Amino acid sequence: MKKVEIPLGDSPVASPCVPVFLISTINEKGINNIAPYGMVMPVSYQPLTYAVGSDKRRDTYQNIVDTGEFVLNVPSSALLEKVNLSAVKFPADIDEFEKTKLTPMKAFRVKPSLISECKSHFECKLVDICEINKTRVVLIGEVMSVSINQELYLKNLVKQKGQLDPLFYTHGVYFGLGRYIGKR
Repeated sequence: MKKVEIPLGDSPVASPCVPVFLISTINEKGINNIAPYGMVMPVSYQPLTYAVGSDKRRDTYQNIVDTGEFVLNVPSSALLEKVNLSAVKFPADIDEFEKTKLTPMKAFRVKPSLISECKSHFECKLVDICEINKTRVVLIGEVMSVSINQELYLKNLVKQKGQLDPLFYTHGVYFGLGRYIGKR
């Protein structure tokens, strides 16, 4: 098979889509923030740890640095309109649950709220920040609690992932979960 090198700017063509997370945080004044993130990935199962790529100029970044806590909420494709609304850069003193009409729900182990409409959640404590350059960082969060809608706790990954209906993003376009191909 012949390979071709492509420009770095065309990398989305060669990469699978990234899952979309809605990150909920709270600032030191108690004001809620919600922001969509695609640069999120698990980096360890023992302990369960996630890495989040962020711009330092985002309220979400500042809230995580100030409070040391955040929630990774997994939206379904049905929430696309609210995901896009959460991308609006509201002032830091605006409660984004009110603006997006999403419902805050008390988390099990951290102060930031879960997003009730999302089907699963990873409550995280900040453990490290890796500087990429002057404006970009990777935030490392250890998961303190995982929760999921009770009816989705099937322990059958094929059925469960379809019902979770996660949202994926690449280069300005969203996708739903593709079809099941099989096992290794």
